[in-house]
Amino acid sequence: MNAYIFLLLALLPLTFTPDFTQTDISRPQFTATPKPTAIAIPSKSKKTVPIRTFAEDLEALDKSLTTIAFSLAKGVVAILSIIVLYRLILLIAYRSSQLIIDNFSNYSGADEELDKVLPGLSQLGREMLVQEMKSVRQRMKEHIKSVGPETYRPRDMLPLPQATPEQRLAELVASLNEFTPDQIDPVVQLLKIIFPPFGTKVTTILQSQGKEYSKLGITFEITNIEGRLSSKLYTIWELDDDKPAETQNKSSVQTLKDRYRRLLKPSARWLALELCRREMVVAVPWSYFGRRRQRYQGQIHNFFGALNQASAPDHGNFFYQLAIEDFKQAIYLYPHWYQPYENLAETYSILGQESEGKEGIYWQRQAIIQYDEALEKCQDVSVERRITVRKSIAGLLTGDEIEIRAAKQKIEHILLEWDDTSELNYRVLYDLACWYAIAHRQNLSVENAVLKARRYLVYSLVRDRDRLFWDWAGKDPELQGIGEVVAELTFPLLKKLNEVPELPILRGKEFAKHVQEVIKIVQSL
Repeated sequence: MNAYIFLLLALLPLTFTPDFTQTDISRPQFTATPKPTAIAIPSKSKKTVPIRTFAEDLEALDKSLTTIAFSLAKGVVAILSIIVLYRLILLIAYRSSQLIIDNFSNYSGADEELDKVLPGLSQLGREMLVQEMKSVRQRMKEHIKSVGPETYRPRDMLPLPQATPEQRLAELVASLNEFTPDQIDPVVQLLKIIFPPFGTKVTTILQSQGKEYSKLGITFEITNIEGRLSSKLYTIWELDDDKPAETQNKSSVQTLKDRYRRLLKPSARWLALELCRREMVVAVPWSYFGRRRQRYQGQIHNFFGALNQASAPDHGNFFYQLAIEDFKQAIYLYPHWYQPYENLAETYSILGQESEGKEGIYWQRQAIIQYDEALEKCQDVSVERRITVRKSIAGLLTGDEIEIRAAKQKIEHILLEWDDTSELNYRVLYDLACWYAIAHRQNLSVENAVLKARRYLVYSLVRDRDRLFWDWAGKDPELQGIGEVVAELTFPLLKKLNEVPELPILRGKEFAKHVQEVIKIVQSL
């Protein structure tokens, strides 16, 4: 134990001595080392700080430019979205009814050379259709209050015929599908379903019958694009009277083309009437139900029956049959209205005048029956007077003595209870002029028939403020022998109307005084 203690004490000095030596030697090194370290640290910071700041500035600038670019992109996308939405709204809000007239198809069996003129015939047909539709729509505007449905107002813009349908909305929707997310595609596709195109499509086919194309025809298939109306097929055939004698036995391409071109006139007229009719049918208000809707549709048929009847003299007698169908349908839909009965009777009477022998008598008697139906349902005294005069005209045209005697008695009865100078209904006056003109032609011993016919003709033309009968009176077959004076009447009538503008509404002696000057001119002719 003592030995161990002694050994430790001996080693203890050796252990502490090196520590003191190292401490003494390291002091000068310690004092020299801080100096270069202190100098080195500031020199490095001066070089690295500007570089780091510059890098940070570049990074901040890059972020700012990126933010600005994204903001501009968002702004451009927003503006484009607004423009697309605005255009979409315009296309939806201002969709117009389309009228698609396909190019004609040739199924006549004619030489293939006829196919070369089909584009020209198709375009000519469109042009003629536009002219006829303008005429029909003008007539609709003039007479819609008195003849047609009261609530219908035709559009001011006339849809022009096109060879291809309008596809702008469909193309815009298709473009949107390419750029919109997949989640929105079904919504975009719904636009086609919710806002489909609407209007009418017409397919036209050229037809022929017999050898050497003895009879040509044009078939129309009218289809409603939306499917709201049933399709209609109708063929208009060439009449023998429409073919010039020198072309009836020829079948050259040039001759066929000219015959089809002549057939386009009545075809365009029929198509214009049918398209306008379908427009009015579609425009029937949804609030019209039951009998009210039937009466409305009856008015539509009566209106277009009158237009078909008026089209017959210039476009073909088949329009009379179309008028009869319309009037019968109007009677079926609106049986308590007198007007379709009267119009149907007038159509029968016209057919009777254009027929001969027993057929003509048959039609006149059919007219008398319908006039009686109209009289039973009419409540207006002035209208009853007009219908009675028309019935008396049909009685004269039957040639039957009993009917003629009854017609004379009815006219005499009307004149006893009526002041003709106070009558404002120009149709009554015009029909009286026709009655006396027919009585004169048939030598029925009616006193002063010519003078009375001319006097009532003057009265009616003065009362006709819209001058609807001024042109027709000169070519009306019922006024044959009397209506020829209309050409000489025009100038003195216009002169008197300019002097006395209120003449059409004057009554009694004052009216007779002014008109007497014109009547003197007529009597001298």
